[in-house]
Amino acid sequence: MKILVFTLVSLFVSQMAFADGTISGEVSISKDLEKTLTASGVLFIIARAPGVAKPGTPPLAVLRIPNPKFPQKFSIGSKNSMMGGAFEGEMSVSARYTPTGNALDKTGPQGSDPKNPVVKPGKADMRIELKKAP
Repeated sequence: MKILVFTLVSLFVSQMAFADGTISGEVSISKDLEKTLTASGVLFIIARAPGVAKPGTPPLAVLRIPNPKFPQKFSIGSKNSMMGGAFEGEMSVSARYTPTGNALDKTGPQGSDPKNPVVKPGKADMRIELKKAP
């Protein structure tokens, strides 16, 4: 009986983890860009539907990390959802550092994981390197 209960509980917990999966990894910045870091700086991790880059289109989820320490670990999921919707399916994940802390400031370095341009929740080893702003 204990084995059956344990098995059912394990199955339930694993289903919950799948339904509320996260994407995690690490963001790094090159030495020559460390001078752009400020005490008021903020790192934004942004998840979007793949191919969606139209201005005004809200991201699926955003994680805000004030005064990050690089390399900075991150985990983004449904708790970071912008619209209260499900955090599921394919998405692209990028990172942007803003020295002013203002989400609209796009002057700082940004980047994505070139080996993983599109991922699904459950991805646990993203490597994003911040590069010069466009």
